[in-house]
Parts: sequence; structure tokens; C-alpha cells
Amino acid sequence: MFRTIISELLSWKKKEHRKPVIIRGARQVGKTSVVRELGKSFSQFIEINFEENPALSSFFDYGLNPDDIIINLQNYLGIRITDGETLLFFDEIQACPKAIMSLRYFFEKRPVLHVIAAGSLIDFELENVSFPVGRIDFFYMYPLSFMEFLSALSKEKLVSGITRAKEIPHAIHEELLSYVRDYIIIGGMPQVVKEYIETKNLGECQDIQTSIIETFIADFSKYTKKFHLKYVQTVFNAIPLNLGRKLKYANISQLYQARELSEALQLLQKAGLALTVFHSHANGIPLEYEKDHRKFKIIFFDTGLAMRILRIPLKEILLNNDISLINEGSIAEQFVGQELAAYSSLRERESLFYWHREAKSSNAEVDYLIQRNGTILPIEVKSGIKKKNKKPEYFFIRKKIMQSVYYL
Repeated sequence: MFRTIISELLSWKKKEHRKPVIIRGARQVGKTSVVRELGKSFSQFIEINFEENPALSSFFDYGLNPDDIIINLQNYLGIRITDGETLLFFDEIQACPKAIMSLRYFFEKRPVLHVIAAGSLIDFELENVSFPVGRIDFFYMYPLSFMEFLSALSKEKLVSGITRAKEIPHAIHEELLSYVRDYIIIGGMPQVVKEYIETKNLGECQDIQTSIIETFIADFSKYTKKFHLKYVQTVFNAIPLNLGRKLKYANISQLYQARELSEALQLLQKAGLALTVFHSHANGIPLEYEKDHRKFKIIFFDTGLAMRILRIPLKEILLNNDISLINEGSIAEQFVGQELAAYSSLRERESLFYWHREAKSSNAEVDYLIQRNGTILPIEVKSGIKKKNKKPEYFFIRKKIMQSVYYL
């Protein structure tokens, strides 16, 4: 399954002065699969999973010298690890904190060896591990974007049309909208997309989504105390219900305090399950400079899972030609936010912004703001087609080229 991050990793592979890489992202977005795909371009690929083989953590107990670690791994695996030819992959590295610490020494003492690490809950462990800045590269992964979804469906011509055309013909636009609707239902979780490609059975896709959601819920106990589970569960279920709105904790629950819900939200953000869209006054660049920490919206990290949590019946979605009306239009805003995150720089976590003027006589909002080439671009998520326009205008986000308006 094609993922754009592969191109970045291949460029990393060719660098003379490279750093070990940690791939970050929510559980089951495809981190391990991407590294295995990259491994096919090496003479040798070695995968060490610290959850499956916890005993291997002992190799890091008596020192973090990469030469000693490599010797132990070679003796254990019965194979030779060769600089420049072997890709060494530490999966679920959060289960071995000392392995995370060792990455700086791989950079300093064995920089020619290609080393990648990943982990489903690694962000929680990174807080407890100290390593000097500049010794490790971070790559961020999200669910499949709409473009990657089209590629997975072997619709490369549509992808090429979107990226090259300034205006999309009506017939092609209608075809794209049908795929957008499918994408909103299915989302970008690789396992769900794979099931859809193989069977086209949306019911089976929803069963997999339910299983993924249950996995996330089971993970809650790994990063919060038992007493706090109810807060995390409450916020997790409430995010899809509050898409497109300025978040007010009173709208999430009347039973719990804002402080408790705020801490739960921070945990979900750290796990990669929630993305924050902050208000910015947008008087200039950077948008971050005028960010208002008190005003923000939250979007879920995957449209398909958000729809599954909302329990919107498949029949209602399939019979609705205007996807922007689903869940009062908030799912369209979710889709755009998810796309913005997916097409952001892989080397840093995307910051999303919006603008809102709240006044009794004048209430206005711009759904998203982005900065490109020193300018602020507003992105307004609109439903339907403007009556004055005989030809609909539809623009889709694509990497490095951003149109300022989405009409959905």
C-alpha cells in the first residue's frame, strides 16, 4: 500500500550523515508496515520487537555502546549486521526505554548503520527519557490521506488529475465526490482500507473499525491511572460529537470537572487520537505567535473511526448525496482538518489554526488558517454549490500546493 512517507525514508537512506529515526503516530496507522516496505530496499532487514521479545531488553542493561549491542544481537540472531547494508528496526521501542536512549550513541558511534524505531505509545515514554536535541530525527505518521486512499484503489489517474489541474471538470469532480464519501465512511486506517479493497464490504469494514476502537480503549489503562479511565473514555467518545465546535468541557460532561477532562484530552492528544485546532488572531506570521490557548476545537484523527463512534447508520450515509450534511456538516470539517495534518511536514507535528470573531452584532469564523510562502491562507469549508456558479469549483489539498477554498 503506497504511503508518501516512503519517499522521505528513501531520501533519508541515501544521506551520508543521517540520524536514527523515530516514527511517531497513533496505533495501527501503518508505522511497522512502512518500515518493512523500506526494508525491501536493503540487502538485509532486521526487526526487533520489544513487546514480543522483552528478553532482548537485557542487551541494553549493561551499557549503551552500539558496538556491544550489535555484537549481542548478531550472536542472538545468528546473522551479521553490516553498516550501509542492514536496516535495523526497533519496534515497540517504548517497552525498552534504554533502547531509546541508545539511539544517540548509534548516531555518534555507528552513523553509517541505518536505524529506525517506532512504537504505538512512544510519546508517553519520550517524556521520561533524556537525549540531546539533534541526535534523532522524528517522522510523524497519520492514517492514509485521501490521495493515498485513491492510490490504494489504483486510481492514480485521479490523483494525477487533482495534483495537476487548476480546475477539475464536473464529471471527474462527481467521481471524486463518490470516493470522498467512501473515504469518510472507511477512513484511512490501513487494515480497514485493505478490507475495503479486497471485499468492498462496508459492514466488514465497520467491524474492523469497532475492533480498532476497542484496542484504543484497552490502551487507555497503559497511560492513565485506573481512577482516570472514565475521564479518558468520556472525552474519547465526545470528540466526534463536538467536531467543528469551539470546545467547552461542559458540552462533554456535566459530571466531571474541566480540569479532569482537560488532562484526559491531553493524554488522547499525546496518543495521536485527537488533533487540536487553536484560535489565532491571525494578524501576521507566524500564526503560532497569536495562538489563544483558551480557544480551540478538537478533531478526531480518522474520519472512519469518528463515524463509527457516532453510530450513523450506513443506509443514511449511502443515500445522502451531499456528504457535507452528514452530522450537520461537521464531518466535512473533520475531513479537511485530517487532510491538512496528513499533508503537513513529516518531520514536525502540524499545528492547525482557525479564526473566530465572537460579537453580538457580528459573529464570523474561518474554519482553518494555514501559512504558505509568508502569507496566511483562509480555508473555508462550504456545503453545496454556489448558485451563481454554473460550474462547480472544487479544490483538493495536495502536498506543497494548497488551494485556499474547499467546496464540499
